[in-house]
Amino acid sequence: MFEPIGFPVFFMFLLYFAGRGLFAKGSICKGDFVVEYRGDIISDAELQRRRKRYHTSSAAFMFEFKWRGKSWCIDASREDGSFGRIVNDDHRHPNCKIKKIDMNGKPHLCLFALNDIKEGEEITYDYGEDYPWRTQHI
Repeated sequence: MFEPIGFPVFFMFLLYFAGRGLFAKGSICKGDFVVEYRGDIISDAELQRRRKRYHTSSAAFMFEFKWRGKSWCIDASREDGSFGRIVNDDHRHPNCKIKKIDMNGKPHLCLFALNDIKEGEEITYDYGEDYPWRTQHI
């Protein structure tokens, strides 16, 4: 598991338009590791089973990705105190990018700063798909 080095530099706010958000408590330099998107790593088959059981609001915490030619998902729907699950989508001007990191043969989805991030700035990344909320703020 990745942990930020030399900080916690985050604080959380409730946002009237996006629920919660993660904000920098200090400066973050371009290229720096920011936070890991953590949760249960599950197969596509398990994802389909959980989708039938979960409330639709949990879908926002299901991060689907390809790894070694297979479809996987990180299910971060359970509150576990990690920060990556509350980073909001910004497809126009994200300041972070998700990278897949291989650690001991397992994927870790980590956010890295695309540019310098100032204290107080919201941490965001492009979720990579078209979501209904994107049309609500145009």
